[in-house]
Amino acid sequence: MVLAAEDAFDTGDDGVLDVCDAMLEEAAVHPLDQVRWTPPQLAFLRSTRSYRLLRTGNQFGKTWCGSAELLYRCLGYHPHKPVRPGPIEAWVVCKSWSQSIAIQKKIWSLCPKDAVVPETSFSEKNGFAGVQKAVVFRNGSVIRIKTIGQDTLELESATIHYVWIDEPLGDDGTFSALQMRLRRTGGEIAITMTPATTGDLTWLRNLVKAGEIEDLHYRMEPENFIPEGATLPLKTEDGRWMDADWVDEEIRKTLAWQRAVRCHGEWEYAATGSALDAFARGKHVRDILREGLLPKKVELAGGLDYGEDALRTCGVLLYIDTTGMYPRIFAMGEYVPTQGTTIEMDADGLLEMLARTGDRWTDLDYVWADKAYEGRTTRKNARMLAVAISTRLGLSGELRPGIKVAKRGLKKDHFWPSVRWIHEAMIRPGHFYVDESCVWLIEALEKWDGTSTSKYKDVIDALRYALRHLWGGHTGAPARVLQRKF
Repeated sequence: MVLAAEDAFDTGDDGVLDVCDAMLEEAAVHPLDQVRWTPPQLAFLRSTRSYRLLRTGNQFGKTWCGSAELLYRCLGYHPHKPVRPGPIEAWVVCKSWSQSIAIQKKIWSLCPKDAVVPETSFSEKNGFAGVQKAVVFRNGSVIRIKTIGQDTLELESATIHYVWIDEPLGDDGTFSALQMRLRRTGGEIAITMTPATTGDLTWLRNLVKAGEIEDLHYRMEPENFIPEGATLPLKTEDGRWMDADWVDEEIRKTLAWQRAVRCHGEWEYAATGSALDAFARGKHVRDILREGLLPKKVELAGGLDYGEDALRTCGVLLYIDTTGMYPRIFAMGEYVPTQGTTIEMDADGLLEMLARTGDRWTDLDYVWADKAYEGRTTRKNARMLAVAISTRLGLSGELRPGIKVAKRGLKKDHFWPSVRWIHEAMIRPGHFYVDESCVWLIEALEKWDGTSTSKYKDVIDALRYALRHLWGGHTGAPARVLQRKF
């Protein structure tokens, strides 16, 4: 039992401490009982439909309430509705093992520790213990963690009572297999997701439209972050209230064409004219040297992309001020040929780009390039470009700084996080400038529609790569002081 806070003050000073200790101990053992849920979470927890979907944007606490529903099912009781008494077999199905670790952590955070057998344990690195990766309850219930990369035959041999799918599966084959395993038990499926993050969801939308799956859809609105019975909203991890101002800021920070999905949980991204809607020529385009905008201490970074369609290499030169809380970006030069190029032509063009700002190759702190490209008629990679530049400079040894491959060591889904990083820099006053000489980059920032087929994507990629050491978590050379007159 959790004691009410006011009861503590009738017991004297020692009694207050004893009651507080008891409350903390109870919260540690039974954290599930301490949570106050928001309207979207409560709607999910109260739903009595056999198949139901909680569809929202990011940061709504979908995984938390999915974990709670799972645990209530395994415990055999539920504060909001009748459920099957234990024991049951429950599965958590997700896209990848790395994703499952974060889910397992939330399950363990809410799990009543005295309700599971002593052998059940969790580690931040490996998740739940054992080959089966299971949570075993004293009443006999079991939670097993599954990913869609596992052999589908494993699904065909199991009889289960409850399935929780965190994020959509991308196809209806696995979903149908799970339905078959629930047929004998009359079991249920719950889905928590932000749409458009994987695969074609036409199959899921059709099930919702047919009324076979209950669709609990909530938009990013202030009232959806206020727990039941409370007057104040939730807080972020850094202590900020998730109120109307926070909601407005989060929506504004999100790329315009992504807001429908990332903020409001809609099925599809909205079509907009520009993916980087925060960019404004009047605010971000300046004559940087003449206006004296540059600080004295900057890093120099270059980014290179091999345009596979036009067979041309795009380059961007950045000056970066890292002395503040957030980096300040100054795009100072571009190399954007109008037709296909050879690797030797690229070497000449990049050195000319540096010369226009009075820089040398050795002034660069970082140089990041696209992965190797090899087509029927053209082959380009970082090593070949480094050799060509060394030849032009008359160097006998290794080119320094060397050209690193930007995509090496990154997750496959790095693209949009890196674009959002740049977009947020544009939003911060005084943190993103493009010199007026970079005419193609300016046009690209205004007109790129977010698609991979756009003619502007090559130079956008070059810009992303030049910042790889910042958004990609790389540490490297320290900043240098430019000994030049600005």
